[in-house]
Amino acid sequence: MRAPALPYRQLNSLATWFLATAALAAGAVLLWSTDPPAAELRSLAGEVLITSVGIAVLVNLVNKRRDRQELAEAIGLRHDVEHSGLLAVGADYLDLVDWGHHLSRTRTLDVSGAWSTTWRGAHREELLRLVRRPGAKVRFFLADHTDPACVTELSARFHPVCTEHDVRAKVQEAVADCVRLAAAAPAGAVEVWACPGFRAATIYRMDDALVVTQYHSQPDRQSVPSHAYRPGSPLHSFYERELAAIRDASKQIFP
Repeated sequence: MRAPALPYRQLNSLATWFLATAALAAGAVLLWSTDPPAAELRSLAGEVLITSVGIAVLVNLVNKRRDRQELAEAIGLRHDVEHSGLLAVGADYLDLVDWGHHLSRTRTLDVSGAWSTTWRGAHREELLRLVRRPGAKVRFFLADHTDPACVTELSARFHPVCTEHDVRAKVQEAVADCVRLAAAAPAGAVEVWACPGFRAATIYRMDDALVVTQYHSQPDRQSVPSHAYRPGSPLHSFYERELAAIRDASKQIFP
């Protein structure tokens, strides 16, 4: 996961603390200086510096907190974000969350998508460690390459990048890769399901987070809206019901 750029508020806070620390240090030097000719003057200047910096820092922190609260209340985002359970939102699902952290903590993983080749490749080592974990359960819900209507729909969705032949080949490769993953795990730890229904997004459900990435209709490769939710929230529950519906419509093809 790439290190995110520091937000402006964090940079401003760092600058404030840097200047405050420098001023405090200067005040301390003046305060502790005991050279007789100017000791009283320097002592007074040091006290003024230290006191004024302390007041300025407290006022800055209080004002920043108040401004953030007022802004959130004014535009209604705080309640919406908290209520929805949103953990993250962005346009690059591979960097949206700390996948390594979440995959290292989960014991159950559901992935519903057309074939999810890029994600499986990017997290191969984490997946191998996961399926070897005692009690782990991983389920892949992939497109049904034996269903003509499903293949035609996906080909139309990804036209002109994928023909119907390409769709079948990609799904067959995904199934084979999931079976290879299962070979490194205890029996029954990995399941592969085939779903004939059309999908508008890929869903990744782990124990402590659920990530959704949208599909697009543009012919070239695009960044897509992606979002993550915490368990117990309304939108997390919605996508859990989606996964349940997908499972009900699917057939298990491995093991």
